[in-house]
Amino acid sequence: MWNKRLYTSLFLLLLVLSSLAQSDTPSLVNLTGTLLDEHAQSPLPYANIVVEGKNKVITTNEKGCFLIRNLEKSDTLNFHYIGYEQKKICVCDLQQGSLVYLKEAIISLNEFFVFSKDYDVKEIVKNVLKNKDKNYQSTLSKKQLFVRHRYISNVDKISIKFKKSSFNHLDEKITKVLEQKIPKQSISYTDFLGDVYTSNYDNDTLKINPIKIVRLKDKNVADLDQLEKVFTNLFANTKKNEYWKLKSGIIGGKIDTEITDPDADLDSLSEFHKNNFTIKTYAERLHKRFDNILEDKKKWDFLHNTGNYEYTLVGGTKVNGEDVYIVDFKPKKSGELIGKVFIATETYALVKADFKYDVGKTGTNIRLFGVGYTLNQLEISIYFEKIEGNYELKYYAQKSGNRVSFDRNVSLIKKKERFLIDKKLNEIKVGLNMISREESSFEAVVINQTKINNATYTNFRQKDVFKIIYVDQFNDNIWKDYNIIEPTQQMRDYKKLE
Repeated sequence: MWNKRLYTSLFLLLLVLSSLAQSDTPSLVNLTGTLLDEHAQSPLPYANIVVEGKNKVITTNEKGCFLIRNLEKSDTLNFHYIGYEQKKICVCDLQQGSLVYLKEAIISLNEFFVFSKDYDVKEIVKNVLKNKDKNYQSTLSKKQLFVRHRYISNVDKISIKFKKSSFNHLDEKITKVLEQKIPKQSISYTDFLGDVYTSNYDNDTLKINPIKIVRLKDKNVADLDQLEKVFTNLFANTKKNEYWKLKSGIIGGKIDTEITDPDADLDSLSEFHKNNFTIKTYAERLHKRFDNILEDKKKWDFLHNTGNYEYTLVGGTKVNGEDVYIVDFKPKKSGELIGKVFIATETYALVKADFKYDVGKTGTNIRLFGVGYTLNQLEISIYFEKIEGNYELKYYAQKSGNRVSFDRNVSLIKKKERFLIDKKLNEIKVGLNMISREESSFEAVVINQTKINNATYTNFRQKDVFKIIYVDQFNDNIWKDYNIIEPTQQMRDYKKLE
């Protein structure tokens, strides 16, 4: 009897202690919201939200939206956006879906020029490229990088008329199947999280160690797998002295099976049937995109061709304790871009830039012999963070769009190299009439960065492939333990077609 009472008392005591312990454990919450400009009520994209006292930084998405997980109600959030006053808010004072407003912090010209040594606005802009090599040097570092690719394709018109073929498996029937199977709309995205190792030598490519890769694979596009395998097998049977050529009239060129364009869509048809992610190819793409990033004269026309633009010095501000000029620019007749840049007063480093095509302006615009191509959308946001005297990329976001029209005969030809004239082995010829619109976006955020030594970079062995996680629809549980860019509502709502 005594033992029974003792056990019962001990059991009750444990229950009480357990209850007290649980009552002392803070309840964790997930918080959503949107960061906006106080005056214009416009979203503030790619802003930093720091959870004070914890090694946790969240980045808002292109619409200024954010999701922060596992917060205590006593936590304080510090909202940072370049050119704006910081704001600290306790989690207990915020609700789900809260709107947070920041006020611009622009120092007037009179006050700013008290400590400014040079204010010829065009010279300020020209000095960015003059000082580029000094300000943006390759460094030995390990960065945790989150990258999101999105791709939307709309085929407004497609007609394929069979002309002739000497291939056994490529006939009129397969061209009709191809015409029916090409999706009128396809949407896809790839999320990448991994560690990136960079060298202090410009010619060294970066190395990556993937942590997680998630991809939505549109069923409309997946239906083309079987058709793609027909062409894959054809290309696989190419001998050493043979090659493939795509020709339309007198225009033609050899087919390069390697995708080297950093802007090429990661979800291209050639990769859809693969379950494994080719790490070396992806590392090369990232290297091409980020290496000498300001050298692309088309994207950075306002830096390379200053005569095409009007610049206005609107004031100054501080970025991480550094004085910077704020410069607005707009195109003259020959320019295309409009936007705002933040340039350090002492080093002339471009710290931040936000720009796009001005109204009525486009990039490449071709109309020739039945072929039309217009690059009609370009938006870029970029931010460099000064670390030990060097400006390191913190985030880069690019959205681009184009319209393509094509109404010509097209031939796919297999040839054999000979001494004088190459021999035609096989050919399929069709009449192609197509109009399509494409939009792609690329977002990259450096979550954290640490210094490494040369031995760490050299000894790191990059894997060949990494397993991809395929999903039918975005799910918060996929990334519940990670800090990533909050997906847009369009991404949340989109579901792979059944």
